[in-house]
Amino acid sequence: MNIVFSPEAEADLQAGLDYLRERNPAVAIKLAEQVFAALELLASGEVDGPEHRLTTGEVVRSWLVLPYRLFYQRTENELRVLRLYHRARRPIT
Repeated sequence: MNIVFSPEAEADLQAGLDYLRERNPAVAIKLAEQVFAALELLASGEVDGPEHRLTTGEVVRSWLVLPYRLFYQRTENELRVLRLYHRARRPIT
């Protein structure tokens, strides 16, 4: 299964890693490892996070990678990462 990042998710991850890298490079590496391990697990289809309905009516799922929540959609061939939000921020709508 292909894992595809939306431009927003890519920017979210990069911003989070940049922030952590400036303060504690080891923590930035650990976060990246945890995010990609979670994506591999989700892409395997063995687990799924809870569903959320956006204000647009679109249904997405989420998975915790503390302190972030990863929002995604899965199709037959693709795991699309929509956003990666720090839990202190407002969730996607």
